[in-house]
Amino acid sequence: MKRKTFKELDTNDLYAICKLRQDVFIVEQNSIYLDLDDLDQISIHYIDTNQHNEIIGYARCREIEAGHFKIERVVLKKEARGTGRGQTILQTILKDIEQIGTDAKISLSAQTNALRFYQLLGFQKVGEAYDDGGIEHITMVLRYVA
Repeated sequence: MKRKTFKELDTNDLYAICKLRQDVFIVEQNSIYLDLDDLDQISIHYIDTNQHNEIIGYARCREIEAGHFKIERVVLKKEARGTGRGQTILQTILKDIEQIGTDAKISLSAQTNALRFYQLLGFQKVGEAYDDGGIEHITMVLRYVA
């Protein structure tokens, strides 16, 4: 698992990340939205690769206000789904946030078909489901107390 700031991403990393997000979110899921949202530059990027060093999983995390972190763009290639790789990415992010040593609120916007995945990691639903790019999502939160 690699963790990189935006400045640490090389052009090949950036291209592969954007391609994976486009392939899954825009093409496979037929969700038309602006993926390049000017938030990558202030995020930490979590990159999972296979034995050929190809990116097969990804997520980003950013602090949206003091002590409140948001996990976004969690995505896996089809062949990596159901293998535990997504859980590893999320556990790595959660461990990094926990290392900060402050009370932290962690939120994400989950596709409703992935609710169980996030619930197994301790996230809880907040509010009602809503449409985001043609796909039903729901806000989920997790709190740590250091």
